[in-house]
Amino acid sequence: MTMIHPVLRAVALTCAALLVHAGNAHAACDKQPVKAERVQAIGLDMLVNGVPTSVRTLDFAGTADDVSSAFREFWTQEDVPAKGVRGPDGLVLSALDDACLYVLTIPDAQEGAPTKGTLSIMQISEQKASHAIAGSAIPLPEGTTISDVESRDPGQAGRTWLIQMSGNARDNARRYASQLAQRGWSTVAQAPAFQLDGSGRVLGSALAMQRGNDRLDAIFTARNGQTEAVINATRNR
Repeated sequence: MTMIHPVLRAVALTCAALLVHAGNAHAACDKQPVKAERVQAIGLDMLVNGVPTSVRTLDFAGTADDVSSAFREFWTQEDVPAKGVRGPDGLVLSALDDACLYVLTIPDAQEGAPTKGTLSIMQISEQKASHAIAGSAIPLPEGTTISDVESRDPGQAGRTWLIQMSGNARDNARRYASQLAQRGWSTVAQAPAFQLDGSGRVLGSALAMQRGNDRLDAIFTARNGQTEAVINATRNR
C-alpha cells in the first residue's frame, strides 16, 4: 500500500505556510543553493497543494550552522533575501527567487551525527496546474483537507490526500467504503490498521478499492479525538 511519504507531508504543510509570499512569474527553478555530499530524489514531478514542486533529500558534510551559512551566502550573492526560522523540529531556511520558492528543512540531530536536509523547490504561477488524477475522479470522505500531493511518473500517477474529520475511525472507514461501492468501486481488501512496531496494536481501519485503472488505498486512524484519513489513489497511464 503506497502512502504519503513523511517528507511530503512536511513539505505540503510548509508550502501552505509560505506560498502567501510568492510571486507569479515563470522561471526554471533549478538552482542548487547548498552543495551536498549526497542527493536523493523523492519526487521531481509533483503537485503539492496544487503547486508544481520537486523534493530531494540531501546529506551534508558540515554542521547545520555551516549549511545555514552557505544557504544565506548563496542567496546574498544572487541578491535574493533568505530567511531562517528555528522551530521545535529543526531549522527551516527559505528564499523566494522570482517565482521559485526554495525551502531547505534541516531536522534536529544528535551532536556529531551527519547533517541531513530536505530541499523543496516550488514554482509559483497564477495559472492553475492540471492534475493527472482529477479530484472529481476520486470521491473523498467529508472533512477538512490538510494536504494534497500528486506525483507523476512515466507509467503511473499517484495522488494522496490527508483529511481530518470528526467521528470514530472505524465508522468513518465503513461509511467511506459504502460511498465508494455506491459509485462502482470494488473492494480489494478491508482490514484493521496495525501499528508498525510489532505490538499488534490496532490504530484504525484500512481498505483498498479498485475501479478500472484507478486503485485507492485508505487508512483511517484516531488522532486527538478525531479521525485522520490518508487517501492514496494511483492510476496506470
